[in-house]
Amino acid sequence: MSKKMATIILAYGVTLAALSLLVQQTAPEFAKVIFITGIPGGGLCVLWGIVALAGHKRRAWAVLTIIAVAFVTLSQAVQAWFATSTSLTARLVLTFMLLMTVGMLMYLLHGERPPEFYSKGTARGDSASARGNDAHSDGERHQFK
Repeated sequence: MSKKMATIILAYGVTLAALSLLVQQTAPEFAKVIFITGIPGGGLCVLWGIVALAGHKRRAWAVLTIIAVAFVTLSQAVQAWFATSTSLTARLVLTFMLLMTVGMLMYLLHGERPPEFYSKGTARGDSASARGNDAHSDGERHQFK
């Protein structure tokens, strides 16, 4: 994971925690679930960002954290839009949290990948010569008829 991705994860975690505090102030009926999700989820994202800045290359824990936050945020955003008593500000903040979370998930899954990652059949070490058992070293290929 690059330094750029780590700082984006850090910024996402801080923003998620701040927006969950904002939802707590504007929509008390959604405050418990979003607050319980936003503060620990944001805190974990800050932790994963710090760990990535320290040199850890894996994205799995950050992806799993953001998937959990995405499910909870989706359920709360849908409930907010169907509830008639919820303010427009709370609906928009919850929707923004959901869009930000989905965008962050997409960035973690697909961002900063080399073009070879998406090519078919070019897995590293998958060729016969790379494994050391080159059966057709003379260049002759057998075709089945």
